[in-house]
Amino acid sequence: MKKKKAVKVWIIILAVVIIISAVIGGGFAFLNAKLNKIGRVDSKPEVVVDPSMETFETEEGLTDTMDAADVVWNNADIKKLQSDEIYNILLIGQDRRPGQGRQRSDSMIICTLNTKANKIILTSVMRDMYVPIPGYSDNRINAAYQFGGMELLDKVMENCLGVHIDGNVEVDFDGFINSLAEVGDIYIELNEAEANYLNKNHNWKLTAGENNLTPEQALAYARTRYVGHSDWERTDRQRKVIMSAFNNVKDMSIPQLIALSDKILPNVTTDMDNSDILNYIYLVAVNKMTTIESHRLPEEGTYTCETLRKGMEVLMPDLKANAEYLKQYIEE
Repeated sequence: MKKKKAVKVWIIILAVVIIISAVIGGGFAFLNAKLNKIGRVDSKPEVVVDPSMETFETEEGLTDTMDAADVVWNNADIKKLQSDEIYNILLIGQDRRPGQGRQRSDSMIICTLNTKANKIILTSVMRDMYVPIPGYSDNRINAAYQFGGMELLDKVMENCLGVHIDGNVEVDFDGFINSLAEVGDIYIELNEAEANYLNKNHNWKLTAGENNLTPEQALAYARTRYVGHSDWERTDRQRKVIMSAFNNVKDMSIPQLIALSDKILPNVTTDMDNSDILNYIYLVAVNKMTTIESHRLPEEGTYTCETLRKGMEVLMPDLKANAEYLKQYIEE
Protein backbone atom coordinates (compact mmCIF):
# COMPACT_ATOMS: atom_id res chain seq x y z
CA MET A 1 0.00 0.00 0.00
CA LYS A 2 1.06 3.59 -0.61
CA LYS A 3 2.76 5.23 2.35
CA LYS A 4 0.78 8.00 3.95
CA LYS A 5 2.10 11.44 4.74
CA ALA A 6 0.71 11.59 8.25
CA VAL A 7 2.73 9.76 10.90
CA LYS A 8 0.82 9.46 14.13
CA VAL A 9 1.84 8.26 17.56
CA TRP A 10 1.26 4.62 18.52
CA ILE A 11 0.05 3.06 21.66
CA ILE A 12 2.27 1.59 24.30
CA ILE A 13 0.65 1.16 27.65
CA LEU A 14 3.75 0.94 29.77
CA ALA A 15 1.74 1.42 32.93
CA VAL A 16 -0.17 -1.80 32.32
CA VAL A 17 3.00 -3.72 31.56
CA ILE A 18 4.57 -2.43 34.75
CA ILE A 19 1.53 -3.17 36.89
CA ILE A 20 1.08 -6.73 35.71
CA SER A 21 4.79 -7.50 36.07
CA ALA A 22 4.87 -6.48 39.73
CA VAL A 23 4.82 -8.80 42.70
CA ILE A 24 2.07 -7.71 45.03
CA GLY A 25 3.39 -6.08 48.16
CA GLY A 26 2.29 -3.63 50.79
CA GLY A 27 -1.33 -4.73 50.80
CA PHE A 28 -4.28 -4.13 48.52
CA ALA A 29 -5.30 -0.96 50.32
CA PHE A 30 -1.94 0.59 49.48
CA LEU A 31 -2.15 -0.55 45.85
CA ASN A 32 -5.69 0.75 45.64
CA ALA A 33 -4.48 4.21 46.64
CA LYS A 34 -1.81 4.09 43.95
CA LEU A 35 -4.32 3.05 41.30
CA ASN A 36 -6.43 6.10 42.07
CA LYS A 37 -3.78 8.08 40.21
CA ILE A 38 -4.98 6.58 36.91
CA GLY A 39 -7.25 8.70 34.74
CA ARG A 40 -10.79 7.33 34.38
CA VAL A 41 -13.21 7.36 31.51
CA ASP A 42 -16.26 9.45 32.42
CA SER A 43 -18.96 7.26 33.97
CA LYS A 44 -21.51 8.87 31.65
CA PRO A 45 -22.01 7.30 28.21
CA GLU A 46 -19.21 8.27 25.85
CA VAL A 47 -19.94 11.02 23.34
CA VAL A 48 -20.56 9.51 19.93
CA VAL A 49 -20.27 11.01 16.48
CA ASP A 50 -23.55 11.37 14.63
CA PRO A 51 -23.54 8.91 11.70
CA SER A 52 -24.24 11.80 9.35
CA MET A 53 -20.87 13.26 10.38
CA GLU A 54 -18.76 10.14 9.83
CA THR A 55 -15.55 10.67 7.87
CA PHE A 56 -13.28 8.64 5.59
CA GLU A 57 -9.54 9.20 5.29
CA THR A 58 -8.79 9.44 1.56
CA GLU A 59 -5.96 10.62 -0.66
CA GLU A 60 -6.19 12.42 -3.97
CA GLY A 61 -4.79 10.80 -7.07
CA LEU A 62 -5.61 7.21 -6.14
CA THR A 63 -7.75 4.98 -8.33
CA ASP A 64 -10.34 2.79 -6.63
CA THR A 65 -9.89 -0.94 -7.10
CA MET A 66 -13.38 -1.78 -5.91
CA ASP A 67 -16.75 -0.28 -5.04
CA ALA A 68 -17.63 -0.06 -1.34
CA ALA A 69 -21.16 -1.23 -2.22
CA ASP A 70 -19.74 -4.53 -3.46
CA VAL A 71 -18.18 -5.49 -0.13
CA VAL A 72 -20.00 -8.43 1.44
CA TRP A 73 -19.15 -9.57 4.96
CA ASN A 74 -19.39 -13.22 5.86
CA ASN A 75 -18.83 -13.14 9.60
CA ALA A 76 -21.85 -15.20 10.67
CA ASP A 77 -19.56 -18.12 11.54
CA ILE A 78 -17.20 -16.14 13.77
CA LYS A 79 -17.33 -17.79 17.16
CA LYS A 80 -16.89 -15.70 20.27
CA LEU A 81 -14.05 -16.88 22.49
CA GLN A 82 -15.29 -17.95 25.89
CA SER A 83 -12.81 -18.91 28.62
CA ASP A 84 -12.46 -18.29 32.34
CA GLU A 85 -8.68 -18.58 31.93
CA ILE A 86 -8.20 -15.81 29.38
CA TYR A 87 -8.53 -12.03 29.84
CA ASN A 88 -8.11 -9.42 27.10
CA ILE A 89 -7.12 -5.81 27.72
CA LEU A 90 -7.19 -3.50 24.71
CA LEU A 91 -4.31 -1.02 24.60
CA ILE A 92 -5.33 2.06 22.62
CA GLY A 93 -3.05 4.83 21.38
CA GLN A 94 -4.03 8.09 19.75
CA ASP A 95 -2.13 11.15 18.58
CA ARG A 96 -4.30 13.67 20.38
CA ARG A 97 -2.81 17.12 20.61
CA PRO A 98 -3.70 19.82 23.17
CA GLY A 99 -7.20 21.15 22.59
CA GLN A 100 -8.30 18.21 20.46
CA GLY A 101 -11.09 15.80 21.26
CA ARG A 102 -10.98 12.03 20.81
CA GLN A 103 -9.04 11.02 17.69
CA ARG A 104 -8.80 7.80 15.70
CA SER A 105 -6.92 5.02 17.43
CA ASP A 106 -3.46 5.13 15.91
CA SER A 107 -2.57 1.78 17.45
CA MET A 108 -4.54 -1.09 18.95
CA ILE A 109 -2.88 -3.95 20.78
CA ILE A 110 -4.84 -6.76 22.40
CA CYS A 111 -2.96 -7.69 25.58
CA THR A 112 -4.08 -11.20 26.51
CA LEU A 113 -3.47 -12.76 29.93
CA ASN A 114 -3.58 -16.54 29.51
CA THR A 115 -3.59 -17.92 33.05
CA LYS A 116 -3.54 -21.53 31.87
CA ALA A 117 -0.41 -21.16 29.73
CA ASN A 118 1.02 -18.54 32.13
CA LYS A 119 1.91 -16.06 29.40
CA ILE A 120 1.05 -12.64 28.00
CA ILE A 121 0.19 -12.34 24.30
CA LEU A 122 0.40 -9.02 22.46
CA THR A 123 -1.56 -8.90 19.19
CA SER A 124 -1.45 -5.74 17.09
CA VAL A 125 -4.54 -4.98 15.03
CA MET A 126 -3.53 -2.88 12.04
CA ARG A 127 -5.40 0.39 11.87
CA ASP A 128 -6.11 0.19 8.13
CA MET A 129 -8.10 -3.04 8.39
CA TYR A 130 -11.51 -2.47 6.78
CA VAL A 131 -14.45 -3.62 8.91
CA PRO A 132 -18.18 -3.15 9.43
CA ILE A 133 -18.86 -0.65 12.24
CA PRO A 134 -22.28 -0.90 13.93
CA GLY A 135 -24.38 2.21 13.26
CA TYR A 136 -21.95 3.54 10.65
CA SER A 137 -20.65 2.75 7.18
CA ASP A 138 -17.83 0.25 6.73
CA ASN A 139 -14.54 1.96 7.50
CA ARG A 140 -11.03 1.45 8.79
CA ILE A 141 -11.11 -0.10 12.24
CA ASN A 142 -9.37 2.91 13.79
CA ALA A 143 -12.43 5.06 12.98
CA ALA A 144 -14.51 3.13 15.52
CA TYR A 145 -12.66 4.72 18.44
CA GLN A 146 -13.22 8.25 17.19
CA PHE A 147 -16.88 7.62 16.39
CA GLY A 148 -17.89 5.81 19.57
CA GLY A 149 -14.96 5.51 21.96
CA MET A 150 -13.92 2.37 23.79
CA GLU A 151 -17.41 0.88 23.81
CA LEU A 152 -17.80 0.93 20.02
CA LEU A 153 -14.23 -0.22 19.37
CA ASP A 154 -14.73 -3.15 21.76
CA LYS A 155 -17.93 -4.11 19.95
CA VAL A 156 -16.12 -4.10 16.61
CA MET A 157 -13.34 -6.29 18.03
CA GLU A 158 -15.89 -8.81 19.25
CA ASN A 159 -18.02 -8.79 16.10
CA CYS A 160 -15.11 -8.98 13.66
CA LEU A 161 -12.47 -10.98 15.53
CA GLY A 162 -14.52 -12.95 18.02
CA VAL A 163 -12.64 -11.65 21.05
CA HIS A 164 -14.29 -10.20 24.17
CA ILE A 165 -12.48 -7.16 25.56
CA ASP A 166 -12.46 -7.13 29.37
CA GLY A 167 -11.06 -3.63 29.75
CA ASN A 168 -9.36 -0.76 27.93
CA VAL A 169 -6.33 1.41 28.57
CA GLU A 170 -5.49 4.51 26.55
CA VAL A 171 -2.45 6.81 26.37
CA ASP A 172 -1.56 9.68 24.05
CA PHE A 173 1.67 11.27 22.80
CA ASP A 174 2.59 13.02 26.04
CA GLY A 175 1.70 9.95 28.07
CA PHE A 176 4.08 7.84 26.04
CA ILE A 177 7.05 10.17 26.47
CA ASN A 178 6.43 10.68 30.18
CA SER A 179 6.01 6.96 30.85
CA LEU A 180 9.01 5.76 28.89
CA ALA A 181 11.20 8.43 30.45
CA GLU A 182 10.46 6.91 33.85
CA VAL A 183 11.19 3.34 32.71
CA GLY A 184 14.58 4.44 31.37
CA ASP A 185 16.54 3.72 28.22
CA ILE A 186 15.66 0.47 26.46
CA TYR A 187 17.68 -1.95 24.38
CA ILE A 188 16.55 -2.41 20.78
CA GLU A 189 18.34 -4.13 17.91
CA LEU A 190 18.23 -1.95 14.80
CA ASN A 191 18.85 -3.06 11.26
CA GLU A 192 21.01 -0.88 9.03
CA ALA A 193 18.08 0.78 7.27
CA GLU A 194 16.40 1.69 10.58
CA ALA A 195 19.61 3.15 12.04
CA ASN A 196 20.32 5.19 8.90
CA TYR A 197 16.75 6.53 8.75
CA LEU A 198 16.73 7.61 12.41
CA ASN A 199 20.17 9.20 12.14
CA LYS A 200 19.24 11.11 8.99
CA ASN A 201 16.06 12.55 10.49
CA HIS A 202 17.32 13.28 14.00
CA ASN A 203 21.08 13.75 13.72
CA TRP A 204 21.73 10.79 16.02
CA LYS A 205 24.61 8.30 15.88
CA LEU A 206 22.83 4.98 16.14
CA THR A 207 24.34 1.88 14.60
CA ALA A 208 23.11 -1.40 13.17
CA GLY A 209 22.87 -3.92 16.00
CA GLU A 210 21.86 -3.44 19.63
CA ASN A 211 21.32 0.15 20.78
CA ASN A 212 20.40 1.70 24.10
CA LEU A 213 17.55 4.02 23.03
CA THR A 214 16.47 7.09 24.97
CA PRO A 215 12.71 7.73 25.32
CA GLU A 216 12.79 10.16 22.38
CA GLN A 217 14.68 7.64 20.25
CA ALA A 218 12.35 4.81 21.24
CA LEU A 219 9.32 6.89 20.24
CA ALA A 220 10.87 7.78 16.87
CA TYR A 221 11.71 4.11 16.30
CA ALA A 222 8.20 2.99 17.19
CA ARG A 223 6.62 5.57 14.86
CA THR A 224 8.85 4.71 11.89
CA ARG A 225 6.85 3.43 8.91
CA TYR A 226 8.98 4.61 5.98
CA VAL A 227 11.56 1.86 6.42
CA GLY A 228 10.81 -1.72 5.51
CA HIS A 229 7.24 -2.89 5.03
CA SER A 230 5.38 0.28 6.08
CA ASP A 231 2.80 -0.17 8.86
CA TRP A 232 3.41 -3.92 9.05
CA GLU A 233 6.90 -3.44 10.47
CA ARG A 234 5.81 -0.41 12.48
CA THR A 235 3.48 -2.60 14.55
CA ASP A 236 6.38 -5.05 15.04
CA ARG A 237 8.50 -2.19 16.38
CA GLN A 238 5.77 -1.18 18.81
CA ARG A 239 5.66 -4.63 20.35
CA LYS A 240 9.46 -4.80 20.54
CA VAL A 241 9.48 -1.58 22.58
CA ILE A 242 6.84 -2.98 24.95
CA MET A 243 8.78 -6.19 25.45
CA SER A 244 12.05 -4.34 26.03
CA ALA A 245 10.36 -2.04 28.56
CA PHE A 246 8.93 -5.13 30.25
CA ASN A 247 12.44 -6.55 30.60
CA ASN A 248 13.53 -3.28 32.22
CA VAL A 249 10.93 -3.42 34.97
CA LYS A 250 10.28 -7.12 35.63
CA ASP A 251 13.25 -7.47 38.00
CA MET A 252 12.71 -4.20 39.86
CA SER A 253 12.18 -4.31 43.59
CA ILE A 254 8.78 -3.44 45.06
CA PRO A 255 10.00 -0.03 46.32
CA GLN A 256 11.29 0.74 42.82
CA LEU A 257 7.99 -0.27 41.26
CA ILE A 258 6.05 1.83 43.74
CA ALA A 259 8.16 4.90 42.94
CA LEU A 260 7.75 4.20 39.23
CA SER A 261 3.98 3.86 39.51
CA ASP A 262 3.69 7.36 40.99
CA LYS A 263 5.20 8.76 37.80
CA ILE A 264 3.52 6.55 35.22
CA LEU A 265 -0.05 5.96 36.34
CA PRO A 266 -1.24 9.58 35.82
CA ASN A 267 -0.40 9.19 32.11
CA VAL A 268 -2.98 6.42 31.66
CA THR A 269 -6.76 6.49 31.13
CA THR A 270 -8.91 3.39 31.63
CA ASP A 271 -12.51 2.23 31.88
CA MET A 272 -11.57 -0.39 34.50
CA ASP A 273 -12.11 0.15 38.19
CA ASN A 274 -9.51 -0.61 40.83
CA SER A 275 -10.96 -4.01 41.69
CA ASP A 276 -10.62 -5.12 38.06
CA ILE A 277 -7.02 -3.94 37.86
CA LEU A 278 -6.13 -5.53 41.19
CA ASN A 279 -7.60 -8.79 39.97
CA TYR A 280 -5.34 -8.76 36.92
CA ILE A 281 -2.32 -7.93 39.10
CA TYR A 282 -3.19 -10.88 41.29
CA LEU A 283 -3.60 -13.24 38.33
CA VAL A 284 -0.23 -12.30 36.83
CA ALA A 285 1.57 -12.43 40.16
CA VAL A 286 0.13 -15.79 41.21
CA ASN A 287 0.75 -17.34 37.80
CA LYS A 288 4.20 -15.74 37.55
CA MET A 289 3.70 -14.55 33.99
CA THR A 290 7.05 -13.50 32.57
CA THR A 291 6.72 -14.81 29.00
CA ILE A 292 5.47 -12.47 26.27
CA GLU A 293 4.49 -13.51 22.75
CA SER A 294 3.93 -11.15 19.82
CA HIS A 295 1.55 -11.32 16.83
CA ARG A 296 -0.13 -9.11 14.24
CA LEU A 297 -3.49 -9.06 12.42
CA PRO A 298 -4.48 -9.37 9.65
CA GLU A 299 -2.36 -12.48 9.15
CA GLU A 300 -0.41 -12.82 5.91
CA GLY A 301 -2.49 -14.43 3.17
CA THR A 302 -5.81 -13.40 4.76
CA TYR A 303 -6.30 -9.97 3.19
CA THR A 304 -5.94 -7.95 0.01
CA CYS A 305 -4.88 -4.33 -0.41
CA GLU A 306 -7.73 -2.33 -1.91
CA THR A 307 -8.67 1.29 -2.62
CA LEU A 308 -12.29 2.43 -2.35
CA ARG A 309 -14.45 5.41 -1.41
CA LYS A 310 -12.55 7.66 -3.86
CA GLY A 311 -9.05 7.20 -2.53
CA MET A 312 -9.13 5.29 0.77
CA GLU A 313 -6.49 2.56 0.94
CA VAL A 314 -7.45 -0.34 3.20
CA LEU A 315 -6.60 -3.89 4.13
CA MET A 316 -9.62 -5.97 3.09
CA PRO A 317 -9.57 -8.93 5.51
CA ASP A 318 -11.05 -12.39 5.63
CA LEU A 319 -12.59 -11.83 9.06
CA LYS A 320 -13.33 -15.48 9.76
CA ALA A 321 -9.75 -16.53 8.99
CA ASN A 322 -8.29 -13.79 11.19
CA ALA A 323 -10.64 -14.65 14.05
CA GLU A 324 -9.36 -18.22 13.84
CA TYR A 325 -5.74 -17.05 13.90
CA LEU A 326 -6.43 -14.84 16.93
CA LYS A 327 -8.09 -17.76 18.70
CA GLN A 328 -5.00 -19.83 18.02
CA TYR A 329 -2.65 -17.10 19.29
CA ILE A 330 -4.36 -16.54 22.60
CA GLU A 331 -5.57 -20.02 23.50
CA GLU A 332 -2.41 -22.08 22.94
